[in-house]
Amino acid sequence: MNNIGLKSLEHLFISKVRIKTLKYFVMNPGITIHLRGAVREFEEEINAVRRELNRLEETKFIVCESKGNRKYFKANVEHIFFNDIASMFHKVYGLGGEVITGSKKIGEIEFAFLTPAFTKAYVNGSQPIDLVVIGDIDLPVLEELVKNYQSPAGREIHYMVLKSNEFALRKRRKDQMIIDLLSQDNTLLIGNYEELTK
Repeated sequence: MNNIGLKSLEHLFISKVRIKTLKYFVMNPGITIHLRGAVREFEEEINAVRRELNRLEETKFIVCESKGNRKYFKANVEHIFFNDIASMFHKVYGLGGEVITGSKKIGEIEFAFLTPAFTKAYVNGSQPIDLVVIGDIDLPVLEELVKNYQSPAGREIHYMVLKSNEFALRKRRKDQMIIDLLSQDNTLLIGNYEELTK
């Protein structure tokens, strides 16, 4: 976990329940949860959780669906601020936070980003790429980091590693896979966005 980022989130979002609620929805974009499930998941009082769910529903950051006598909540990945808020949380928690925290061990990373396959649970193609890392990378270290994250995530993480010169060459040649990757709403973890896309 990225401790500097965590302190920033705690100052930006004063309510710990709000942080837990936002974290849950941005880290689990395709999953629905009901009030009691959220209370168990967040380990907070029911009224505090209900209040946060209602607020997020009012802003349309989450959407609600009724099934029987239960309301189920799910992230609205089309919300105007979803990418921005998700980006903040992915830089602190989960795989993104692990990459940032472990960047020195992973190697000399020029760029690292998460794709919408990971951040929004969008499936694009038969084998979507979740994470792209560009630079001089220690593959066993990155492999171990991804493997450690896969178990709690409950799914396989697909990642791509490129040397900086290979990435630059494929960009110059307008390699379709690279163009497709760069044209998405990626969450940049390490590097400069203008340098990545130029």
